[in-house]
Amino acid sequence: KNVSVHSASSIMAATPDRPSIAVLPFANLSTDPEQEYFCDGIAEEVINALSNIAGLRVVARTSAFAFKGQNKDIRQIGRDLNVSTILEGSLRKSGDRIRVTAQLINVADGFHIWSERYDRKLDDVFAIQDDISLAIVNQLKIKLLKGEEQSIRKRITTNLEAHNLYLKGKYYWNRRTKKFLNQAINLFEQAVALDPEFALAYNGLAEVFVVQLSSDSGNTLLAQKA
Repeated sequence: KNVSVHSASSIMAATPDRPSIAVLPFANLSTDPEQEYFCDGIAEEVINALSNIAGLRVVARTSAFAFKGQNKDIRQIGRDLNVSTILEGSLRKSGDRIRVTAQLINVADGFHIWSERYDRKLDDVFAIQDDISLAIVNQLKIKLLKGEEQSIRKRITTNLEAHNLYLKGKYYWNRRTKKFLNQAINLFEQAVALDPEFALAYNGLAEVFVVQLSSDSGNTLLAQKA
């Protein structure tokens, strides 16, 4: 009997021995608190890269980021999210230099499985994301399927400034207020102006417009009921 794609995915998700991970928001160690968007963005892009791996269960951004700023035992966070490992890290950005630290932690005992510090130029940020994602794959002994490493290394853009604008746009988009959604639109538009082939920036614009249309429709309905 043939198994549908949906059923196969459900079976895979239910497999207890499949490695699982939650990527927590990276801590901002920069002197500028405005760099928080960059920390969130790096963590989110690692989540997106790991999500392309069939042999790994990855907690969604919304669930993982719910623990942002909470001084909670890492083992308890892991149990709350039902994962075997946690990735946490920090980021310090100064001028054209960036320092990223990352630690992979075993939820069962709270000990480090792997840790690394990257001191590089800012334009190496894409390579840092790749290195972190592939280190996790290696440490968890995951066998990559054909094309999965290529998916991890795939560049969303080669334009560093467009990438920076996109990360800032995503930061405002996730805050969801009318003011921040308008700021997100402006940032995504600047990103696509710098890189007209930046698909994720276009996707960000589409997401904002959908939310705004839904909000406007809801307000209209409320006004009609009133």
